[in-house]
Amino acid sequence: MDAIKRFGTSAFLAVAIAYFGYHALTGEQGVLNWIVVKNEIRAAEAELAIAVAEREQLEETAARLRSDSLDLDYVEERARDILNVAHPREFIVEIEPAPQR
Repeated sequence: MDAIKRFGTSAFLAVAIAYFGYHALTGEQGVLNWIVVKNEIRAAEAELAIAVAEREQLEETAARLRSDSLDLDYVEERARDILNVAHPREFIVEIEPAPQR
């Protein structure tokens, strides 16, 4: 009977350790889920950095087009680019992209 109590206690502790160890590794707040969440945070931060850069570029463009600080050279450049036209005295040199290897 004494051996059963000792074995039962040891078995119970082993099962408890295995149970808590398993959930510490794979549970909702476990190590594996922590790694997944950490990678998702990195991806979201990278996406945020791209969005911030795009926003800054758009704010700069909008500032150039405001009536109180209108940059006429920029407006002319954008109009030529959008309409695909050039001044009669300008020379257009097209550069083909390098072939991909």
